Amino acid sequence: MSGDRPAYEPAGDVAAVVAADGLTVWVAGLPGGPIHVLEGVAASIWTSATSAPAEGWRTRVAAAWEQSSEAVGEQVDAFVADLVARGLLRAAR
Repeated sequence: MSGDRPAYEPAGDVAAVVAADGLTVWVAGLPGGPIHVLEGVAASIWTSATSAPAEGWRTRVAAAWEQSSEAVGEQVDAFVADLVARGLLRAAR
């Protein structure tokens, strides 16, 4: 994985729109949805996982919510695994 790419990207025909404040992300498979609304920590996880650089994305999530990476790492990984299982996210290519 290249350091100038994100860790993850929207999968296949998935589109995402991030609110200006970064606290809401709308994610949908195109063309028919459904639309998933990620808010708060969920939006932060999506944004960090899909933003470059890939290295340190979990740390950015933890820092945004004033937590340690160790405290939130397992939950962050579980949430991303769920997004991957739902076909919304994939490892960046």
